Amino acid sequence: MADLAKKIVVLISLIHFVFSTPLSFAQEGQTVVSIIVEGNNRVDESTILYYIKTQEGEPLSKSQIRKDIEQVYGLGQFKDIRVDTRDAVGGVNVVFQVVEISSVGDVNIIGNDKVSESDIREKLELRRGATFHDHLIQEGIEQIKEIYQEKGFFFAEIHVDTEKEKESLINVNIRIREGAKVEIKKVRFVGNKSLPDKELRDQIETSAATWFSFWDESGIYKKDILKLDVFRVEGYYHDHGFIRVRVLEPKIDINRVDKEINIIIPVEEGPQYRLGKIEISGSDQTVTDADIKKVIKSKLRQIYNSSEVREDILNINSLYSQKGYAYADVTPLTKINDERRTVDLTFEIDKGRKVYVGEIEIVGNNVTRDNVIRREFRLKEGELFDSKKMKRSKQRLNNLRYFEDVKIDTRRGASADLIDVTATVTERPTGSFTIGMGFSSVENLIFNASIAQDNLLGRGQSLIFSTNLSSRRTDFNLSFTDARVFDTEILGGIDLFNKKSDFFSFETHSLGGGIRAGKSVSEWDWVGLNYRFEDVKISDVQPQNESAFLKNESRVTSRIIPSYLRDTRDDFLNPSKGWRHVVRFELAGGILGGTDFIKTTYEGTYFHPLVGKLVGAVHAEISWADGYGGDDLPAFERFFMGGPTSLRGYTIRDIGPKDSSGDPLGGNQALLLNLELQYPFTKSFRAFAFYDRGNVYGGGNNISSTANNFDFGRMRDSIGLGIRFLSPLGPIGFSYGFKLDKQEGDKDGEFHFSAGNAF
Repeated sequence: MADLAKKIVVLISLIHFVFSTPLSFAQEGQTVVSIIVEGNNRVDESTILYYIKTQEGEPLSKSQIRKDIEQVYGLGQFKDIRVDTRDAVGGVNVVFQVVEISSVGDVNIIGNDKVSESDIREKLELRRGATFHDHLIQEGIEQIKEIYQEKGFFFAEIHVDTEKEKESLINVNIRIREGAKVEIKKVRFVGNKSLPDKELRDQIETSAATWFSFWDESGIYKKDILKLDVFRVEGYYHDHGFIRVRVLEPKIDINRVDKEINIIIPVEEGPQYRLGKIEISGSDQTVTDADIKKVIKSKLRQIYNSSEVREDILNINSLYSQKGYAYADVTPLTKINDERRTVDLTFEIDKGRKVYVGEIEIVGNNVTRDNVIRREFRLKEGELFDSKKMKRSKQRLNNLRYFEDVKIDTRRGASADLIDVTATVTERPTGSFTIGMGFSSVENLIFNASIAQDNLLGRGQSLIFSTNLSSRRTDFNLSFTDARVFDTEILGGIDLFNKKSDFFSFETHSLGGGIRAGKSVSEWDWVGLNYRFEDVKISDVQPQNESAFLKNESRVTSRIIPSYLRDTRDDFLNPSKGWRHVVRFELAGGILGGTDFIKTTYEGTYFHPLVGKLVGAVHAEISWADGYGGDDLPAFERFFMGGPTSLRGYTIRDIGPKDSSGDPLGGNQALLLNLELQYPFTKSFRAFAFYDRGNVYGGGNNISSTANNFDFGRMRDSIGLGIRFLSPLGPIGFSYGFKLDKQEGDKDGEFHFSAGNAF
């Protein structure tokens, strides 16, 4: 409408120019002495002159004047433009007389209590300085009504009045009467005989108001959402074999008296269909029929399911893309038999041509070097394209933990048989300086600080200095790790530490260091070999508690630690499926010198998606240690349990053998089981419920809550709740565990804080 109005005004101006031009103007060809603009207040004269192509010193041209009028009017700032000529020495002056459209002055919003002024102004096109048009008033009313209706205020009334402040400035007053909020009382379906209302309501976003509607805005009628809900209901019926279903236009009943909305969604179900035949057309030895049938979820005589068919198409496509056929086309052909109520399904396959990897481009890495990213790619330029390798490449890049987001896209390359790959990464800060304080019932006030860089100079190297101070420990650690030495598959690392710890029954001061090496032996498997040396001083052992393994003394330990890791988790920070197995063996003493002992541990973790976003996690750990060659296992090498990463709800003072004073001695054997139900609200935030069971076993003055050796019947257990989230400082967790076998003198439970991954 606005464009049409502009054209009409231009036409009127041109007609006025043709029929009302002074006689002197008719003398076309006279020299233009000057160009004058009159009537402009807001629009700068230089702006108008820029669009006028009639030039001083050139002959006057009526056709050019017509074009100038069109150009100036095209600015959208004028409601009338007239051109006149005035005699001058040596020719004529050309005068453009303009009448400006008024602009919007102050926009005052009055009466809004339930909706903020900023929310209204954000959507409103009426803004100070904008060109004023009458149609903006009505549009503004509709825009504000839409805002209020989205929040449930269907009876809101909006009135707009204007007042002229100056010749070309109009103030706008928007007066709002909000009225009462109107919520959905009931959503029901009619015509649904096979699927109940409750089941259908679970598929849609529109819902009746509840007591917590103030929190999630449920119970608000939104027209666009309801339209999508119609398609959701149709899709749900299609997944249950009702391929002829019709979900009709919902009926909306707004009750002004009771201030409520009732929604009725009519459904015509039609008959339910089952799968008749399932056939495959166009397959060959590249991917055999047998291979395809393994990935097809649709089965003969089952109820026809549209979503499963779509999933089958993706699975078949994936099979071909793993063989280099990235552009394979799978078309589902259906033949409906209404008499038998069956659907015959044929997957028609056109595998296309084989394609190879063209260019691999890295985008978004301002800090991380290209080679650090490229070495994680399983795809190589020039090799046969494989979608499975591409998916694994994305997993590996995510697991570096250098990036907030990783996207891998493909596009056709320089020729038809090439496919280019672009990896777009969004870097996260990998350097940090942190200072924190906390409180624990065991350690009292806790202070920790660290300086860390997980991606040193963008090379993929890690350098960390950290300290932890409390009433029970004083730790200083320095660690350097290069995960890929010289871009090879070999990891190298160096550690230095100075630690003081109070285990209640004894104190230790350890000073030492170590070197680490490791190598991946397959896509999922990794082996490592570490060496560690430390000088340990044991003190504060009471005479009555001295034993072969616990006494005031100094010991040197020198050990090698071979390890094996198999990790198939889909995401190291937020896993939803996959296994993690760790086997560690420590051999100390012997030809290495120092105290003689051995330790071994197996640790297994399994993640599996359950219902919706819910993830189940199982973690188990079994540990054993002993001395050899006449040496006993030192007290500082014994196993302790209790805390945020082992047996929650307990502290180390609660678990295992104790001395005559009731303080923990640790054990040479340990069992641990953790069960969790995890719900990820976002990629970086999840809540969980847990059940923990475990104990440490071994000799001591008091083993009333444990045993000398492994005993599955003598285990402590707990239940609890917690949250984990990815902060700028790394993974952080809070949890509270309740003891299920509380003993005399025990607290009901314990609050835990953790930094780092849970298992």
